Amino acid sequence: MAEIKSINIEPDGISLNLRISESEYSLLNSPRRDILLLPTDSSALSELLTTGKLGNGNRIMLPNKIMKKYHVKKLHKKVPARIFEIDGGRFLLIKLEEHRPGVPTFGGEQDG
Repeated sequence: MAEIKSINIEPDGISLNLRISESEYSLLNSPRRDILLLPTDSSALSELLTTGKLGNGNRIMLPNKIMKKYHVKKLHKKVPARIFEIDGGRFLLIKLEEHRPGVPTFGGEQDG
């Protein structure tokens, strides 16, 4: 995840100095415009969306071929999300999985 190293507020805009991982840099693939920065912590993703298979409405659906392409093995029943409105566009950010290094988990999740 990107980390802000410094912020300079100037009359003509705001400059950010960022530290990003190599995988994030490779996602940029050289563009210098139309880059979207969004927070991903739990306070920013304030909505819970329901995932599931086709059949019921009001669910986030992902085709199996996309899940396989990005190595998503299973969708959690409730996932944190938020719609961001930026420069006249709306963007839906969903956290499908979270990596927690060093904390083993055993068994399946139980829905309440």
